Amino acid sequence: MSSSKEVFALRKEGSLDEAYAMALEIIEADPNDEWNIKAIAWCLYDLTKRSVSQNDYTTAKTYVEHLEALQINEFDEILVKSVEHAKVLASPEKRIILQAKEKSKQGNHQEALTLFRQAIQQFPNDIDLNTQFAWELQKEGKLIFDTEKVEVQKARQLLADYIKLKNERPSQLHSLFLRFADKITDREEFNLISFLKLWDLNNLREEDFETFTKEGKTYPSIAEKIIQHGAKLILDKKQNQDVEYFLPFLDTGIKRCQDNIWLTYYKAKLLHLINRNEEAIEFLIPVVKEKISDYWTWSLLAELVIEADKEKAVSCYCKSLLCKGEDKFIANVRTRFAELLIQKELWSEAKFEINSAIRAKETEGAKVSDRLRDYQQKEWFKNAAEKRSNNDFYSSHKQLAEEFIFHSLPWLDGCLGETFTIPDKPDKPRRKLFIKFPKEVIEIVVSDRKFNTSRNYKQGESIRVKGEYDKEKIFQPYLLEKRATQDSWDLFEWHTGNIIQAIKNDGDKITAWRVSAVVGDLMKEGIIDVQDITTKFPIKEGFPVFVKLYQKEKNRSFFLFSTEKESRVHILALSERTNGNLWDSFPENIGVVDHINEEKGIAHFIVNKKIDSIIKLNQFKEKVEIGSTVLVKLKKVTKDRDSYYTVLSCSLTQQEPTENILKSFAGIISTKGDVGFVDDVFIDANLMQEHFEYASTINGIAIINYNKKKGTWGWKAIKIL
Repeated sequence: MSSSKEVFALRKEGSLDEAYAMALEIIEADPNDEWNIKAIAWCLYDLTKRSVSQNDYTTAKTYVEHLEALQINEFDEILVKSVEHAKVLASPEKRIILQAKEKSKQGNHQEALTLFRQAIQQFPNDIDLNTQFAWELQKEGKLIFDTEKVEVQKARQLLADYIKLKNERPSQLHSLFLRFADKITDREEFNLISFLKLWDLNNLREEDFETFTKEGKTYPSIAEKIIQHGAKLILDKKQNQDVEYFLPFLDTGIKRCQDNIWLTYYKAKLLHLINRNEEAIEFLIPVVKEKISDYWTWSLLAELVIEADKEKAVSCYCKSLLCKGEDKFIANVRTRFAELLIQKELWSEAKFEINSAIRAKETEGAKVSDRLRDYQQKEWFKNAAEKRSNNDFYSSHKQLAEEFIFHSLPWLDGCLGETFTIPDKPDKPRRKLFIKFPKEVIEIVVSDRKFNTSRNYKQGESIRVKGEYDKEKIFQPYLLEKRATQDSWDLFEWHTGNIIQAIKNDGDKITAWRVSAVVGDLMKEGIIDVQDITTKFPIKEGFPVFVKLYQKEKNRSFFLFSTEKESRVHILALSERTNGNLWDSFPENIGVVDHINEEKGIAHFIVNKKIDSIIKLNQFKEKVEIGSTVLVKLKKVTKDRDSYYTVLSCSLTQQEPTENILKSFAGIISTKGDVGFVDDVFIDANLMQEHFEYASTINGIAIINYNKKKGTWGWKAIKIL
């Protein structure tokens, strides 16, 4: 039986009629086979072209009708376009479309445009024609818009020609014309909002929100730019009637472009423009919290409240001018603030703001408004006292604005921690804050400049804070002020402890002390720098002290065995403990000496199966022997996954060990080389040499002993009686 493969072969050889006859056979046999459909479709396409070349349009239209009746796969783009082309070929009245396309392919751009315009008048609903014409207009647009100074009349006409077309939207082509429009948003002759309504911002694609990089610099997306330009234009021209239309698109921009503060600014201003002030303020308050150190948020808030509450507006302007910002931008804030101060007859304060604004504008080479110049000629201005700063005025009037924004948040007690820097930002000091919640004290880090903590506060000082947790569960402080108390670090309890050891620098100078403290059932240990010890008392190793400390709570692990280290213990403050003794926060242990190295001058002792250590013989006043009982205070040292004990104090004692580490034994010695055994008691070579020659039956005292090779505990003789 014939196949589609044979049809394609015949067609390729030029035997078109034979191929078509075979295609009719196979399509009749299996009309739903995709390859059968392709085979007859391509035959019909070729037959259409042949008929047109012979001016036989009647036959050509018959072939096209057959083509249109086929169920062609819409994803076969080449075949779909070829069918559309055949339909045009079979219609002599559409020959102008083919001519336009041909001129475009040849690069005859202007002729192609002329032919496309004629064709679109005859066939306005032909989607393919509309799309082809739009691409030709896009070529024209590159010529018009890719210049330093765009000819607005030509640009407007091009955009008008395009916007009337019926091409696919949204699409890449549609977005290209939005980019053209963005290049003339600042031209008076062009009404951007009217264009955007026709273009329809609902047609923005995901790709339109993507930023792009050029020569190492990142630029905002076309969507971000056009939304910002549209909002600014509505605000500048006070196009109140367009605000409601534009707000949903502005919301989209704010959501998608969260770093763009201007979109937020414009939304608040546009709401204010249409007298939705309460909504504008409600929207702006979270922004003020997030951008609390940005002058523009407080300035904008002042503009929103000024009609309803001038006192509150004064306070908001004061908060704004307490923030850092470039003088050229703050000059506008000062101008608006001065006008408010004049209304309140605060002449000296107003004079300072006017002079500061003029000075900033002159420094930048910007134009000083006639209104500002006129103020300088007023009698009140000439008579007002000169002020070097309004900072005191700002500070004394900021409270109303703070209460307005943060009234619902409670004051939380806190303490000021240390300042520090990180290596890659040495010029940006940071400050630790400790804040008390009902069940815990948390530690946060802020820029030292946020509250001018270095200038206004000292470490350990009591403060109070207003703040809240953000979306990332990080506590954000908004307000900070001193809290009346006589005690530094008053959030933290005193714990009993001892000085452990001095820490010295290369010059043998003591720079810090290692300190221990008993917290509940645990022994904590940390370091405090010498300069952080505020109370003076004679410090030496073992000295009894009261300790204030902080240790960040370790997050609970989901794993039963977590290798995560505990967080560092911060020693915050020390105080002398007059009723204490050296090393008294460490428990006493009773151990037994089981080995002495006379050459090194050390002895090894054991307290129990978990605790053993070595001690220098010169730490004892009396003679130490194997079997001597010692009273020791020990400090556990953990390193990596291992731990050991160091001796803090020691003395000989007559007390018996509290653990079962000794036992008496008696029996017959069995030998094994130089060593011996009495039942399960090991007797080393030294004891064997001393006693074996006298007797084979002995008794003595043994101590528990760990066999490293076998990894087991046993008994070892330390004294033969």
